[in-house]
Amino acid sequence: MIFNPISGGGKAAAASVGVERSLESAGFEVRRLATEPGPSEQWLDEPLAGRDALVVMGGDGAVRTAAMSAARVGVPLCNLPFGTENLFARHFGMSRDLPALIDRLRGGRVRHVDLGLVNGEPFLAMCGIGLDAEVVHDLAGARTGAISKLTYARPILRQVVAWRAPRLRVELDGSPWALPGPGFLVVGNSRRYAAHIDPASMAIDDDGLLDACFFPCATAIGASIWVIRCWLRQQFRARRFMHWRAQSIVARGADDPVRYQMDGDRPRAPHDAVVVRMEVRRQAVPILLKSEK
Repeated sequence: MIFNPISGGGKAAAASVGVERSLESAGFEVRRLATEPGPSEQWLDEPLAGRDALVVMGGDGAVRTAAMSAARVGVPLCNLPFGTENLFARHFGMSRDLPALIDRLRGGRVRHVDLGLVNGEPFLAMCGIGLDAEVVHDLAGARTGAISKLTYARPILRQVVAWRAPRLRVELDGSPWALPGPGFLVVGNSRRYAAHIDPASMAIDDDGLLDACFFPCATAIGASIWVIRCWLRQQFRARRFMHWRAQSIVARGADDPVRYQMDGDRPRAPHDAVVVRMEVRRQAVPILLKSEK
């Protein structure tokens, strides 16, 4: 069991002691560890070897931290959500309910889902280039501790005033994707997105493909209109909405480097990318779900 020390303002760390005791009382042998930075590093591989399951206490960032190790070692993971949006937990119907966790550990079923990679870093839900990425970078640059949904208010307001949509050059499986002008790009590995907006609500999490969704606009006002359409599930009816599926996606800024975010995190470095390379590893990550009985 791993926990993110800062998730939920430290609630995940405090709760991990009680969860460990509950699991041990239920007959499980538990090893509890704090997460370490670097989702692509192999710090978790050794302690995970030989285990039957991995419980991740934290948000989507903590799940990202564990995903590549779970894929390499072949140990199924499940999530006790303590983050802000908890896209992974919402997608797979996971909660903080301990009896449900114990049932899953005793008799759950394993399902393998796709792992997205962007410039070598993993994502399970989505990758964004546009206004959302600027908000994530703005927040990360000013962050001093735990965050909540309210913490996003100032970065969103700043970016709504300042943001101008980039012109992108995008390739899908090596072929140019003709885009009509500036806009923002969301690449979905699963259909979940913050605030139930779900711009890639057609994405399938185990099909070995990424869903590229392009939204033409020039300013944050145009982006906001698209957000409303996505929230209402009406983007598909919009004439200018563009969607395609691909195994690999390469995006570049036509004029300047771009910023991107994955599952609500900014990349480790560099923050401005000349090339954003996205690919998918089909059904690479084992997930522990509740039994179908």
